[in-house]
Amino acid sequence: MKKKNKLRAGVIGLGVGAHQARSLSLHSNTELVWLCDLNKDKLLNLKRELPEAKITQNPDDVLQDSDIDLVCIASYDQFHFEQVIMALNNGKHVYVEKPICLSKIETKDIRKKLIEYPQLRLSSNMVLRTCPLFKKVKENINSNMMGEIYYLEADYLWGRKEKLISGWRADSDLYSIIHGAAVHMIDLTMWLTKKKPLRVQAIGSGIATADTKQKNNDFALLLLEFENQMSVKISAHGGCVHPHFHSLKVFGTNSSFIHESTGTVWVESNDPNQKFKVEKEEYPAKTKREGALISFLDSLINFDKSAMVSEVEVFDTVSVCLAAEQAVKTGKIVDIDYL
Repeated sequence: MKKKNKLRAGVIGLGVGAHQARSLSLHSNTELVWLCDLNKDKLLNLKRELPEAKITQNPDDVLQDSDIDLVCIASYDQFHFEQVIMALNNGKHVYVEKPICLSKIETKDIRKKLIEYPQLRLSSNMVLRTCPLFKKVKENINSNMMGEIYYLEADYLWGRKEKLISGWRADSDLYSIIHGAAVHMIDLTMWLTKKKPLRVQAIGSGIATADTKQKNNDFALLLLEFENQMSVKISAHGGCVHPHFHSLKVFGTNSSFIHESTGTVWVESNDPNQKFKVEKEEYPAKTKREGALISFLDSLINFDKSAMVSEVEVFDTVSVCLAAEQAVKTGKIVDIDYL
């Protein structure tokens, strides 16, 4: 029997999903019921840490359990769509790792299901929104301290070549550096500016992982065009020689923000002799990495729609990713078709 005001949850995929399982276990209004992974060793290891949860290697055990309210889906990318649809058909809220799906048709099908089941909610793990440093940037943009924003650069320096040349990413024909990495920078820039791009041009390459099992692009470069002439450049580097880092530059008519691995500063003058204002706000926000999930849980428990990442925002970000993929394939500027 369900405990009053408790959400009963299961987690599918125990890579990133292991962090989600721990957060679910610690949340006062959530009961962790299921852990699921194809890898038996991962299951047994996490079971020792979270003994209250049942374990299975079959996702259907979680998705078809009528006593589950919420499913966190952190499986391989190519399984997300099928598992999201099954979860919704079985009356469950969904928290899904990016990408929620890999095609426009799949995106529309998920949207139709949410319209069919209006009592159900969906969100995704746009983790950079939880970073205190980026929150401060957003506050300064919103307060107009930076003036009118006209250009941003956001570079995802993943620097994890080993993850691209072995495991499921190397085995899948569907892996996308845009859906898997650039998506975070797309979401970050849209969230910071509260604006949606109109069109995108993009290129990609696989030089860093040439002569390996990885046959998809390991690098992508996007140029996004917005209303009022604002533009955003985004890059995603899967195999770069650099520690994992999210570089961000924001240029406004009053000031600029520069966040690079060498330091983070605010620039408030054109004077070449000025001393830049050094920013000391926290980055990365490792202790807050599940903030988006906690926000989603609280919104479900409180019966409101105040989650950090809304369904509309999830679909908007996917729409930009799909247009960028099309731009890479066609070599043309692509208008973004939002749902």
